[in-house]
Amino acid sequence: MKRFGLAAHVLIVALILLSACGPTQEPLVVEKQVTTIVRETVKETVVVQGTPEVVEEVITRIVEVEKVVTATPEPETPGEGAKIILRVGTGDSGEGLNPHQEIIARFEEENPDILVQLEAVAGRDYYTRLLTQIAAGDAPDIMQVGDDAVPMFVNKGSFLPLDGFLEGDYPLDPSIYLPGVLGPGQYDDQLWLLPKDFTPLGVYYNKAIFDEYGVPYPEDGWTWDEMLEKAQALTKDRDGDGRTDLWGIQLTANWTTGFEYWIYAAGGQLISEDGRQYVGYLDSEAAIEAVQFYADLYNVHKVAPPPADFALWAGGNVEFDNGQAAMRLFGRWPQAGYRDNPNVDLGVVGVPVGNARANILFWGGFGIFAGTEHPEAAWRFLRYYAGEQGSEVWADWAIPPVASVAEDAGLTEDPIEGVWIDELEALVPRAYVYTPYWGETADPALRRALETVLIEPEADVARVMQAAAEQAQTALDEELSP
Repeated sequence: MKRFGLAAHVLIVALILLSACGPTQEPLVVEKQVTTIVRETVKETVVVQGTPEVVEEVITRIVEVEKVVTATPEPETPGEGAKIILRVGTGDSGEGLNPHQEIIARFEEENPDILVQLEAVAGRDYYTRLLTQIAAGDAPDIMQVGDDAVPMFVNKGSFLPLDGFLEGDYPLDPSIYLPGVLGPGQYDDQLWLLPKDFTPLGVYYNKAIFDEYGVPYPEDGWTWDEMLEKAQALTKDRDGDGRTDLWGIQLTANWTTGFEYWIYAAGGQLISEDGRQYVGYLDSEAAIEAVQFYADLYNVHKVAPPPADFALWAGGNVEFDNGQAAMRLFGRWPQAGYRDNPNVDLGVVGVPVGNARANILFWGGFGIFAGTEHPEAAWRFLRYYAGEQGSEVWADWAIPPVASVAEDAGLTEDPIEGVWIDELEALVPRAYVYTPYWGETADPALRRALETVLIEPEADVARVMQAAAEQAQTALDEELSP
């Protein structure tokens, strides 16, 4: 990471000269109080997002300090002005801040008139802080939010629309991006955010386990039935004690967002396109089929390990990490760890096809605060941050959103990374696209339904989903009522 200081600008005091025939005055020396903006390196204790781990790490931040200086003023260089200070808000933490800092350093070097201050708030407190700052009119100039939060922030008037910037003095061609990755930043037919990082779903598989039992690796275009066949062939009682100790596939328990894939792959959807009806969708034949197949993987075929804890993300299972599951359906997030995991000989394939080919996208992006005092400078940074230059840095940490950067890095042809990129062709809209009330209405109802069918093998799936649809509809009607 580059580090470099910034000297404070001294106030200008003109030198007053006497007449040519008179004596010359000594330069004026003044004492004044100025604000200096400096970078400092500090140690802070932080919680690593997504884990219970508390670590102490070194971070670099920008702070303002006031101090008294004594100086001899010099004439101002013509055209020299004060730097524009931009604030950037992010919910990333730990090592996730490194690419931000690297992009900022490169941008500042190429744009010496702008200083960028990164404001990181990890965990759930990030959105709370953003909303408080927005209400006070003091939010960061650039704000990072996740996909399902876009409607809420846009409806609150938090962001500037970006469409007008695309062809302005600092243009940006939206066709540079990979398929589908601009979509989550669009709402009500306008573009509000540019992409930072993303992942569809995929299936990790452990080649060593497949090889041990002579099971062919899964291939692109495989089906739900083929997934079940492979999972059954790889579910084993290795030590003969009557208990399964090798599972065919690790699934995601009551994780509702991930479950949207199953509904769409069954040929259904969760809500009407006008965002007003759950009944007839959440309880449709396709939805019931998806829930039944999913529950049977746990309770009938017994190829998936039971959820470790419903209170943990995706059930909290670790069987795949420990070499005790042959496959895992999930996003790209743990992939870096799997590459270094001695228990895993890693392969990746797209999600299986049900009645339709479908996938869903998980996404984070950046937008410009509607109350910024520097919209042009903010756009200059945003187009760099989320454009080709920034993507060259993101490529070392994730799949970059710019297609040419991904291709130049060899990711499109990579046997693992190329799978994630290919899956972008199968994206379907997630439910939050149709309603900003998904989280308050259908999400809790669907979560309860999934928990019910997983805990109670004899539960009537059709009745469970009908009850979930009615509960979600009642909650939505209350939100939509005047």
